Amino acid sequence: MKIAIPHALAVIVITLAAARPAVAAEAETAVIEAFLGFVDALEAGDAAGLQKYIFADTPFQERIRRMFIELATAQKSLEKSALARFGEEGKRFRCGFELIVNGADRKTIAGARVTMDDLSRVAHIEKPGELAPMTLRRYQNQWQVVLEHIDDEETEHAYSQPPYAQPQAQARREAQAAIKLARHNAIIEAFRQTQSRIEAGQITSAAAAQAELTAKFVAASAEAAKARAAIPSNRTFKDR
Repeated sequence: MKIAIPHALAVIVITLAAARPAVAAEAETAVIEAFLGFVDALEAGDAAGLQKYIFADTPFQERIRRMFIELATAQKSLEKSALARFGEEGKRFRCGFELIVNGADRKTIAGARVTMDDLSRVAHIEKPGELAPMTLRRYQNQWQVVLEHIDDEETEHAYSQPPYAQPQAQARREAQAAIKLARHNAIIEAFRQTQSRIEAGQITSAAAAQAELTAKFVAASAEAAKARAAIPSNRTFKDR
């Protein structure tokens, strides 16, 4: 099931592979409750809730989960401040998280078919009308939602660091990772600075706040592009 989220949280995709029919009503209820717990935490901007309900079982996945949570909660906090300060005009800052599961969806999901693997470690919620089921994994007796974003990041990271890589290639990867982190931090700071200025009454309209935030995003992207262009090529590294 693909889920679109505007701004820096471009897409959350919850996926899975085949599963077998199954299981006791109590286990099914726990899976459904965990998924709805994730949805509620995302809509509330609840960092602790997102930590609880998003699956991550490696140090790298945990780092990506933390970055995702920082981004989601910062964006949600800005939305709340903009709505409180600008009313109807502040809706341009809405994250759209509530579109993932609306009231009607909650009723459908509550009665959706749940299947599990033989070891009851992976569960799939098969919601009518969706092309792919939603996937959850059990981790330390807690069901957690699997985000494709996190899996993809880890796969890309592993692919970019093959065994016996040359030192210059490793240096390039480290430089690129540092640029990505810097851009992430700049976006978080943009959300927070704009929120702070809205709450302090330093920005007088939603349009002005949006323009300021957009300018900060553009600046962050430009800085990242500049930094990437400055990374020495593999040939340059070899010549040193």
